[in-house]
Amino acid sequence: MKAIITKEYGSADVLNVENVDIPTIQDDEILIEIKAASVNPLDWRIRTGEMKIMTGKTPPRILGSDYSGVVSKIGKNINTYNEGDEVFGMIDIVKLKEGCYAEFVKLKENDICLKPNNCSFEEAASLPLVALTSYMALVDIAKVEKGSNVLINGCAGGVGSAAVQIAKALGCKTTGICSTKNIEFAKTLGADHVIDYKKENVLDKMDTYDVVFDTVGNLKFSKSKNILKSNGIYVTTAVTISAMMFTPITNLFRSKKFKLVVVKPDSNALSTIKQMAENEKLKGQVSKIFELEQIKEAHEMSQKGGFSGKLVLKM
Repeated sequence: MKAIITKEYGSADVLNVENVDIPTIQDDEILIEIKAASVNPLDWRIRTGEMKIMTGKTPPRILGSDYSGVVSKIGKNINTYNEGDEVFGMIDIVKLKEGCYAEFVKLKENDICLKPNNCSFEEAASLPLVALTSYMALVDIAKVEKGSNVLINGCAGGVGSAAVQIAKALGCKTTGICSTKNIEFAKTLGADHVIDYKKENVLDKMDTYDVVFDTVGNLKFSKSKNILKSNGIYVTTAVTISAMMFTPITNLFRSKKFKLVVVKPDSNALSTIKQMAENEKLKGQVSKIFELEQIKEAHEMSQKGGFSGKLVLKM
């Protein structure tokens, strides 16, 4: 099979398409023929060595965190899925060391969910990581309810666009922050209000929020406290070692909480996300589709930023 192999940390030039053996599955594993895979900032942050403290001296051999595809083969202990099922899901590449930048991947059942029947493979591949991140942040961590007032910083990006849609599906009032060129895109996602950060500073406004979800990492908790309601929650995807170590302690002494979201595969949450997609409450936002051989261009575009939605590899 073809796979994008990463043997060392560095620029996008370390990504190379090679022919490798198709994985051999165990009795409790499933072989997936990949049809599409997302390119996420997580991938190039690992590739550059930013996350070396978690990934070790060498990067995962195959990057790629979320995918869609078809069940090709099942182990004898698998009863949930059948060959030919169309599926999607997320892979913990830090743990497994091999992701979905490949024509085939072997996985456990918790990494898999039936694909939404109204999504293309490309749309489905754009959803798992960003939708699971948003779902965990809003539901598991912030515990939003119908009527909760939620601010989403970076509402036009991959995680942000999923967060707006999920918050709306849960009955929240949503305010998004993005650049001028993405205002209309944010409105199509369902944001009740949109703030153009090039023209307005959310910290200067009088509005307050039950939840501030910072998907970019530039709206710091120290600044956001003034726009949080009492007992409000700030959640960010910008995970640092110091924040992981000290935040649980400092949260004991303040009513407004600082929380980190670290996404993990969760088939139950992904099943809820699938239902949202099939109910047309959530849609994968694909910005551009690349061929496997265009992986370097895709990584460079992801790293440069400035686009809305997700970048997807088509196998």
